[in-house]
Amino acid sequence: MAKKAQATDKFQLLTDKILTLMEAGKTPWVKPWYSTPYANAITGHQYQGMNPLIATIDVMLNDYQSTLFVGFSQAKALNWKIIKGSKATCLVWGGRACKEVTDAATGEVSQKFFNAFKWLSVFNLDCIDDSEATTKKEHYLAKYRKGGNNAEPRLDVAEKFIKAQKAKVKFGGDMACYSSNQDTIQMPTYEDFTSAEAYYATFAHELSHWTGHSTRLDRKLGNKFGSQAYAFEELIAELSAAFICNELAMTSQLENHASYLSNWIEILKSDKKAFLQAASQAQKASKFLLSNAGMLAEDEALAA
Repeated sequence: MAKKAQATDKFQLLTDKILTLMEAGKTPWVKPWYSTPYANAITGHQYQGMNPLIATIDVMLNDYQSTLFVGFSQAKALNWKIIKGSKATCLVWGGRACKEVTDAATGEVSQKFFNAFKWLSVFNLDCIDDSEATTKKEHYLAKYRKGGNNAEPRLDVAEKFIKAQKAKVKFGGDMACYSSNQDTIQMPTYEDFTSAEAYYATFAHELSHWTGHSTRLDRKLGNKFGSQAYAFEELIAELSAAFICNELAMTSQLENHASYLSNWIEILKSDKKAFLQAASQAQKASKFLLSNAGMLAEDEALAA
């Protein structure tokens, strides 16, 4: 029984430490890999205001690999075809405008300011077929690609942990995500990450989502982005990743775990009870993965 308490306390101590960091208001989470901006592929204009958020949501919902977009007329001019069934992303264009107004009674001219905006439809480059075009998408993609320069040696224990899961993984692109429909993890390349530990922490996060599949721990996945259910699953995955990194002696990412979690706990209205419920599910996910790799300590196995 003493061993069981010891194992539980280990997870609880780490959970408390993360909560402390979150409550201290640590720096905002920064994506730990190099990526291209949300922009118009042809003009290079980087989206501003709420448009990066709109673009991000569409990229996540549609599992796009690119963060670049083009207008219909731009695509047509290059002889690019929109792939059948593709959906446009609607961005906001506009701002404050001014026009001169003449008073009918006095003839005085004054300026009237008003808000003017309209919706613009653009298509992600993943929606483009350039097979019949002279200028290929790659011509534009290459301009924005920021080559990763992570040359840190890989960590043997973390590589062993990943390999033991036998998960289906695709490498490349700007997104790290898990598709429950395809039961596949998408990861940027190792070289694109800011450090070795950032790569393994992100991989542990996606593998933690992977444990929720109906053939494994059977959690409810595929929730709408931004919903409370989505936020709850993000808490589970990130806490599980923190537990795994701690077990593999990769502790430098703890503050980044905390800052990422802060983004999602706000959706749950800082509900500490929900956070602790997520921590319980995260323990199950991390133990599942560590057990697969034969890395679960004896006292933790007894407590599982």
